[in-house]
Amino acid sequence: MPDTLISFLGIGLLVIGPILLVISLLLVFKKDNVASRLEEMVAEPILQQRKGNPLLVLQRRELRGSMLQRIFVPWVRAFGRLFGRMTPTGSMTALNRKLIIAGNPMGLEAREFFGIRVGIFLLGCFLAILILLTGIQNSLLFAGVTVAICALLPSSWLNGKVRSRQNQIRRGLPDALDMLSVCATAGLGFDQSLQRVSEHWQTPIGAEFARIISEMEMGLSRGTAMRNLADRLDVKEISSFVSFVLQTEQLGLSISDTLHSLAEQMRVERRFRAQEQAMKIPSKMLIPMAFLIFPALLAIILGPVVPSLVQFFNNF
Repeated sequence: MPDTLISFLGIGLLVIGPILLVISLLLVFKKDNVASRLEEMVAEPILQQRKGNPLLVLQRRELRGSMLQRIFVPWVRAFGRLFGRMTPTGSMTALNRKLIIAGNPMGLEAREFFGIRVGIFLLGCFLAILILLTGIQNSLLFAGVTVAICALLPSSWLNGKVRSRQNQIRRGLPDALDMLSVCATAGLGFDQSLQRVSEHWQTPIGAEFARIISEMEMGLSRGTAMRNLADRLDVKEISSFVSFVLQTEQLGLSISDTLHSLAEQMRVERRFRAQEQAMKIPSKMLIPMAFLIFPALLAIILGPVVPSLVQFFNNF
């Protein structure tokens, strides 16, 4: 890349950067008075232990967390909302669905996450320009790799969170169904069984059961809340669980027997998935063995012989 073009890019960044920073700060701190007062006065419940009895204490939101969280997180959220306003609605819907499946990591909303993704991409562009200005060898390649990493990193992180939470739900569902079956056999209704599991299991499946209870308390029917669960998580096992429960309710069958048989079936499927993953391990080990272990092994075996071979061929 010519030096003049790099110079123009650097000058343009130095001129436009402060202007964009000032505009973003003005938009961030320009809030509606009502929204600002509500955000300031929102209080969240915190359980405190006193003499063995849990007490519900109200604490203002800005007083929670460490100083870094109270200073850094609001700036990140405000920056995310700033760029999230420019995003199409369709992209926001798909992104919001992923965030819901992932369990809303760090409490991020779709627009906030999109804004953070844009911010990381702009940071990558800034680092790429700095790399180009240094004039090191293959600077264009390093700059392109930096931009690509910054562009793909947020989406890769979110996709990893989605897969991790779905796998946790798949692994925990058979045990949760067993506990539901035990509760139903003991005489509890299905709703009370869901509530009991959600109270005693601090897991993703327990959180989803608690959300079902919350939706039913807000007026939704059990069938609607269960269908929302299947649509929200996009997990095949959850869809099967919802279908079994709804069919059992319509046909008037025993819910405890149905849950027990479904748990056995899902436990068999979980064992098959574990066997499948175990069979994939040799093929996954081939790449690190070929590129990391074998070269080191050859260096250890042939290393002492190399000087002798070099001296032998130099004598000719």
